[in-house]
Amino acid sequence: TFRVYFVDATPPVINNCPVNVTVNTGTGNSACSQTASWTVPTASDNCSDLGAPVLTSTHNPGDVFPVGTTTVTYTATDNAGNTSSCSFTVTVVDNTKPTITGCPSNINLTSTGGNPATCTQIATWVAPIAADNCGVATFVSTHNSGDAFPVGTTTVTYTATDVNGNTQTCSFTVTVVDNTKPIITGCPSNISVNTGTGNTLCSQTATWTAPVATDNCAVATFVSTHNPGDVFPVGTTTVTYTATDVNGN
Repeated sequence: TFRVYFVDATPPVINNCPVNVTVNTGTGNSACSQTASWTVPTASDNCSDLGAPVLTSTHNPGDVFPVGTTTVTYTATDNAGNTSSCSFTVTVVDNTKPTITGCPSNINLTSTGGNPATCTQIATWVAPIAADNCGVATFVSTHNSGDAFPVGTTTVTYTATDVNGNTQTCSFTVTVVDNTKPIITGCPSNISVNTGTGNTLCSQTATWTAPVATDNCAVATFVSTHNPGDVFPVGTTTVTYTATDVNGN
């Protein structure tokens, strides 16, 4: 008489192990994660007459996964304690751009009422706010509230970049109009001259100290209808100096 012991040393088989899964966080997602789904595999065993193998997993379809790559492992165990496993990955890609709220409206400034001694104006605004589902890494601007802006239109751009490299921008313009007229100082007083005894001409020269023109942005032209030392006819002649700045005032 002898005994024959049957030992099941054959591990179960996992059928249809899922392939790797990639999902995106998606536009407008407020969480730095995403759900992932797949078809659950099945398990079979050579000794299934003793009972079906038990299939367990580290994760289940519909679970929420963080940004990055997570390994999902299924393990099948038969009645004899033999095991086999299969694994695949779930990769969550953050493609959600940051949000910028409170982007300022366009700003228009004139030199009148500001600082007419300079060709720039100070612009102020309330800075916008950046937020992101995974976190804002940097939030920078080409200009800051309180900066001085030149005459013309300047675009101010805020750029938010999240920890995964997604960016969002908001822009507005600051327009500075120079409406400050040039200043003429030392304008001569009215002048009276006589032809004088023995003058053979019905005219006379007149002289004066020419005035000076200045401007907050620079004088382009400064011209006069007459110059010191010109000859004037009998009667009254108006002498006019005209200063024009680089912006047409």
